[in-house]
Amino acid sequence: MPNWCSNRMHFSGEPAQIAEIKRLASGAVTPLYRRATNEGIQLFLAGSAGLLQTTEDVQFEPCPGLTDAGRGVVSPENIAFTRWLTHLQNGVLLDEQNCLMLHELWLQSGTGQRRWEGLPDEVRETITVHFTAKRGDWCGFWSNEDVSVWWNRLCDNVLPEKTMPFDLLTVLPTRLDVEVNGFNGGVLNGVPSAYHWYTEQYGVKWPVGYEVNISRQGENFIQVDFDTPWCQPESNVVAELSRRFGCTLEHWYAEQGCNFCGWQRYERGELVDVLWGNWNGLPRQMMMSCRKSPRRSG
Repeated sequence: MPNWCSNRMHFSGEPAQIAEIKRLASGAVTPLYRRATNEGIQLFLAGSAGLLQTTEDVQFEPCPGLTDAGRGVVSPENIAFTRWLTHLQNGVLLDEQNCLMLHELWLQSGTGQRRWEGLPDEVRETITVHFTAKRGDWCGFWSNEDVSVWWNRLCDNVLPEKTMPFDLLTVLPTRLDVEVNGFNGGVLNGVPSAYHWYTEQYGVKWPVGYEVNISRQGENFIQVDFDTPWCQPESNVVAELSRRFGCTLEHWYAEQGCNFCGWQRYERGELVDVLWGNWNGLPRQMMMSCRKSPRRSG
């Protein structure tokens, strides 16, 4: 288990933007990226099993098995799959606009109409082998969800209403190929695992807030306390939060085990002040803001 870094973010801005920040902190943001990821995994499995084929002679180098079925007939379903494959190959960012576009391609592919019980036996066998090997990455480490249940749940086309509290993937978009590759990777050659992508882009291996607490709030401000594994979120994430919500953002962070803490202030995405150092080397006022949260240990 990691050491936990304590974070405090104080946002000052327009009431409408403060309300949006509260939704982010409470996990009330619709996670379009999660739907695009799950549908992308389903399309990946459908292609690997030959249920969908490209309409052109394509060799997908990161995973040749995805196009082993060869060139297929020119149909709306295969055309949509071919277009989706291009976006996978290009590592398209899962921002809101792209997620809506990818969902439209999923609809056009007809995959949602191919429920598990209606698939040919050989297709189900191939999908089961791939899914079982990556279930922990694709569905959560402790998941025991059966492939048939997972497949049909996606076919039901129900958009998740909520995400994790303080979900940073809704702030800075992740990539389609990274998410299909999974947290531990090993599916797409030459594509970073989600673990490596998250630590590089977000600064933390699990880019959400843990033990989130709205400690203060008013009409034009909100203060959010949360923990992250090992260290604080990357400065580019904090800058994007300030820019997106057009607000002043002060961020305090501290991790006692590795003996560091700091503070930074952003105005509409621009860094205007910063202070950092070791646990015992900063002024007392700073230390009080950076004190270790008693909610977690280890």
